[in-house]
Amino acid sequence: MKKYLIAALVLFGLCTPALATDTPQSLIQDTSAQVLDMLKKEDGKNTAKVRGQVEALVIPKFDFTRMTALAVGRGWRDATPEQKQALTREFQTMLVRTYSGTMTRFKNAQIDVKPNVLLNNEGREATVRSEVVVPSSKDNKPVAIDYVLYKTAAGWKVFNVSVEGASLVTVYRNQFGDEIRKGGIDGLIRALQDKNAKLTRGAA
Repeated sequence: MKKYLIAALVLFGLCTPALATDTPQSLIQDTSAQVLDMLKKEDGKNTAKVRGQVEALVIPKFDFTRMTALAVGRGWRDATPEQKQALTREFQTMLVRTYSGTMTRFKNAQIDVKPNVLLNNEGREATVRSEVVVPSSKDNKPVAIDYVLYKTAAGWKVFNVSVEGASLVTVYRNQFGDEIRKGGIDGLIRALQDKNAKLTRGAA
């Protein structure tokens, strides 16, 4: 499941400012195609250049603060502003480092973005459905991936991703809840810092 959550982030990873005012469906469609083209041009190599491009361009297209708040759940209300900043920073770092390290696995992925967008909240939120096939997977079956976005003055931003009905924020909410029960908000921050340190050592 986590493999495809990472795939969802990877395939949406690159986009250009010109797409910021586009529709949610075409935004996902066009940017996914650009990611795949870029990975193929680099011959699937996970170079510092590729990782740098992904990190520089993907971050503005996600609302990591909103994602973190949803993932932390009720504990977010009790966190101080400083703790919220630390949680958001560490969660963003973990997601970026995780998919940057594995994105070349999906260079041959095929994505079918569905045209029917589900709108909510008076058109300010949108769910874009897609199906992804990774040829290297065992069963080669399409996996349903939904992107949940909301409209801002700067364009559409992604704040959640669901794979076969399981959302990214829910997956992490369960993990974060355990850490908060054991050590409070500061305990969760330390756990994320430890995870990021391990990812850094692994990349090195």
